[in-house]
Amino acid sequence: MSRGEEDRGRVLIVVSDRDPVGNADDRVASLQARLGSETVVRRGATAVEYVRELGPTIDCVAVLDDDPSLVELLAGVETGVPMLVYGETDADVDDVVPPSAGVDTLADCISREVSSDRERSELVEANAKLTALSRHANAITGCQTVEEVCEQTLDAAVDALAFTFCVVALVEGDYIVPRTSTLREENQTSCRLDEGVAGRTLQTGETQRVDDLHADEDARFRDTFRSVVSVPLGQYGVIQVVSDDVGHFGERDAEFLEILAGYTTETLSRLDRESALRQERDRLHAFFESLPVPALYVEEDPVVSDYVRCETNAAYDRTFGVSRGYERGTLDSILPTETERRLFADHLQSDEPVVGTVERAVQTGETESLDLTIVPVPSSGPVGAVYGVYNCEETRLLTSFDSS
Repeated sequence: MSRGEEDRGRVLIVVSDRDPVGNADDRVASLQARLGSETVVRRGATAVEYVRELGPTIDCVAVLDDDPSLVELLAGVETGVPMLVYGETDADVDDVVPPSAGVDTLADCISREVSSDRERSELVEANAKLTALSRHANAITGCQTVEEVCEQTLDAAVDALAFTFCVVALVEGDYIVPRTSTLREENQTSCRLDEGVAGRTLQTGETQRVDDLHADEDARFRDTFRSVVSVPLGQYGVIQVVSDDVGHFGERDAEFLEILAGYTTETLSRLDRESALRQERDRLHAFFESLPVPALYVEEDPVVSDYVRCETNAAYDRTFGVSRGYERGTLDSILPTETERRLFADHLQSDEPVVGTVERAVQTGETESLDLTIVPVPSSGPVGAVYGVYNCEETRLLTSFDSS
């Protein structure tokens, strides 16, 4: 909304002190009958004070008298509110409607100015919200826990989008459970996955905007709230904003909440993927430790370019007569042969396993020709990681691992 909460807009009708009361009242009544906007009427200097103090609540100023001093005073108030004069003037105003054109023409001009001003104001407000939302988006997408995501999402809904009553609820088993909320504690209750407006949102995967909860048969809080916007967070839950007023939310409110929900859903999805990958990596690493053949884990260092972090298993140390354990450095300092260094360097970011042959001195002092299988490890980030397995019958088990 551009100024104030009324959808129709607000017009200040100004009458000069020199205009007889009866005549002025007739003009005002005639204009009010033709306008669809809320009107406020002020005389003379009181109109100037009203514009100075309450300019942001007005969509248009209509002066029904061409009193030069009054028009000049009003035109000198810097509010950005469009101003029309019904008469003649040389002052810097947005439009002048001669009395010969009639009150109908004046009413049409005012309506156009109100509509145009509200569109401009709504655009400014939308841009401000998008800018604020983008700042919160960085905080949301950088979260490392579900709790942080919920808190940052709630902050964005309140701070950037100016929603007063908001709740972020996630799926837990068969229920949708509030995780963060600005609602009163007695209203922070869970519901089944197929229950209420929240359940309908989750089941349909579509935004639900309800103007009157009293008329919605699924609503659970029809005695507490009157309107709601409910947006799905993918498969993870919902975000809802509610109001005590009927029809409080518009399409623009739903659109902004959907943008916020997009950031939240993507972050929850990332955390879900990372959790699954950690489990797979832990399982694979346990298998790596128990292998009876030499194996080496190599991971790119996320801080220092050209550095890697590596770890060897017990069979590696026994076979090659070294005791590296965990080490950080360059591939040149960690791997003894050029062939090994090339294989690891070339395939740290690969998607498929690769097999090469290396000549390597073993603990007995002899040099053996060994098959080296490089197996990539799935990652949700830019850091590449692989396992290197030497002459390993169990290699078939590793290469069957889904590295996509």
